[in-house]
Amino acid sequence: MAVKVVIERRVLPGRERNVLELLRQLRIRCLDEPGYISGETLRDSEDPHNIVVISTWFGLGDWKRWSQSPDRREFESRIRQHLAAPERVRVLLEGLSEQLSGA
Repeated sequence: MAVKVVIERRVLPGRERNVLELLRQLRIRCLDEPGYISGETLRDSEDPHNIVVISTWFGLGDWKRWSQSPDRREFESRIRQHLAAPERVRVLLEGLSEQLSGA
């Protein structure tokens, strides 16, 4: 069952373009990753320094594999330089699917 990953980042003022470009590159890289379905990047309408990425993965294992990969870690290291606070990652499961499957 599909998994949604929500990543919230608080970007330092003036660094939004840098982060958005890195996120664009990261999404392009994800296109080749097994289990990646889609992603979108959103900016908070009331606070342009808050950027939210929502990605959809086929399963929890796909996301976990990608989240621990050297490629993703390298991108995150580059993005982290532009952040005012640590990113917040939430992994959302569809209904009770993972719980019922024992994953």
